[in-house]
Amino acid sequence: MKQPSKRSNNRHSQTSTGKIHLEKNEQVDKSEYTENIMFTKKQKIATLVKNTLQLALGLLIIMLFLSMARMITSYFGSTFPASILGMLMLFVALSLGIIKLNWIEFTGNLFLKYLALLFIPIGVGLINYFELIAEHWLVIVFSLFFTTLLTLFMVGHCYQWLTREEG
Repeated sequence: MKQPSKRSNNRHSQTSTGKIHLEKNEQVDKSEYTENIMFTKKQKIATLVKNTLQLALGLLIIMLFLSMARMITSYFGSTFPASILGMLMLFVALSLGIIKLNWIEFTGNLFLKYLALLFIPIGVGLINYFELIAEHWLVIVFSLFFTTLLTLFMVGHCYQWLTREEG
């Protein structure tokens, strides 16, 4: 048996006295009705401003760690990728509580939502090196296969070691 919907259709009519008749014969002042509509518009604007500020704060923090990592790698002349070093530094800051997760969570979720889109330029750029890939395909497949196996092996052993320590 179907239950009646709790959602209102917002059917209303206005009388000459300035009262609004709702679906259930309830009467509401016109000014109160407009206040409710304005309140929802204000809520939408407030949510938009809040999300914009959260995005800006998250981007600022992430870019700050990336910039620090770039300065470190250029100062020491390291070939270690600055993006990886920046991620590690951000992880340490999050783990130590220097940076709060909710400061960057909105931005991180937004990046993860559109992550596949960010790989399109890389995939297109691989076409430029098709001859090189075709020449060394065996080494590439071999390294992909064995590094995947090595990663699975190490993760499995680390998991077993951690669960054995917990008892």
